Amino acid sequence: MKKKFIVCVLLVFLFGCGTFPTAERHKEQALNFVVMGDNRPANVFRPEQPYIYHKVVEKAVELEPVLILNTGDIVLGYDAYSQEKAREEFDDFEKATAPIRKKNIPLYITMGNHSGYTELAWEAFAERYKNKETGTLYYSVDVKNCHFIVLCSELENEASQITGKQLEWLKGDLKRAEGKFIFVMLHRPLYPKIKHLKDSMNKYPEKRDELASLFKQYNVDMVFVGHVHVYNFSVVDGLSQIIAGGSGAPLAGTLEDGAFNHFFNVIVNGDNIDYRLLPLQNEVKQAAHMMEEGRVQGALSLAEKAVETFPDHPMPHIIATVGYKSVGLTLEYNAEITKLLSILGSEEEVFFRLGEFCLTVKLLDLSNFYLSKALAIKNDSFKVWYHYAQLKTEQKQYPAALEMYKKALPLTNDDHFKQDIKEQIAKIGKLI
Repeated sequence: MKKKFIVCVLLVFLFGCGTFPTAERHKEQALNFVVMGDNRPANVFRPEQPYIYHKVVEKAVELEPVLILNTGDIVLGYDAYSQEKAREEFDDFEKATAPIRKKNIPLYITMGNHSGYTELAWEAFAERYKNKETGTLYYSVDVKNCHFIVLCSELENEASQITGKQLEWLKGDLKRAEGKFIFVMLHRPLYPKIKHLKDSMNKYPEKRDELASLFKQYNVDMVFVGHVHVYNFSVVDGLSQIIAGGSGAPLAGTLEDGAFNHFFNVIVNGDNIDYRLLPLQNEVKQAAHMMEEGRVQGALSLAEKAVETFPDHPMPHIIATVGYKSVGLTLEYNAEITKLLSILGSEEEVFFRLGEFCLTVKLLDLSNFYLSKALAIKNDSFKVWYHYAQLKTEQKQYPAALEMYKKALPLTNDDHFKQDIKEQIAKIGKLI
């Protein structure tokens, strides 16, 4: 078995890990590849790809990698109850991913659990991203002296496990790859951290251990996974795993847990593998945090920087609009409203998104202002009544919150929201 020397460096906001095998490998020209993942939108009310994913894509393309691996969860998925909605979600992902496509950089994506929440989302993912030669969601790719294996932890009736035909294929594929550097990618971790401790590959510990033994038998160099929205590097009984889940979905845990936006650049040079963890500043997330703290000028500065970076993403404009409103810059405020209208398409959506953002950063009076404007335009909007009810709950105006939840309930067919509203009505009923 190969021996490895692992180096981990912590420098301010930069974590880096390098792996240097001592065993001799085929001497070939250096190559680099990128690993990213878990870039899905936060929720159904912010349906576009996150701002930070656009930044990840931009920075990744600049590295000119030979290929890019995405560890999954590229769309929200659980609201894809029609073919049109499923298509829209993947179309939006592809729109944000366009710089990769324009450079003709091969992009390999493993299915995440969010693409399997509904049958239509599962089918839409499979149609677009299954291997064209094999027709399967698991396959392998060779580049020079490197072998890349894409597995699927979301197959029907086989979630959180690699078994059946996929396992038999994997055994043969690993045998054929002997002598190469071997990198494996799947969505759910073998060894989860922070979250998803019961629905990762350890849900079936015997099958997980069988898979791990197989990887160790064939000297797999690294297993890349997602599912948990953090960075984490671990070695368990000689098997190395990197969780690279920080490309846009809501982060889990604390900074010390690895909760920061990032992606990986891996450089293979001769017998050495250099794993470079690249953290990214998320101006939108930081600006929102500053707005909640009342640091409006700081939030505006970051929002303006984000607007310059990606002019057509709604979130920087939403934060800038709220900032200009807060400090009384009327001309700038009106210009941002106009820009948001061109991005989001309707006044009702503009005012709703402003109200939703203000609610998340505890600007309750402003949230009330914008949500009331949205209701004046469309008074049968589920999302507006739903958030208005949350606002009134935050303000401890419980009778008003109760009435608004009752108005929202018949306006949705989503079982998740129906259940949540019923629970909220029960809670509020005890407070009145």
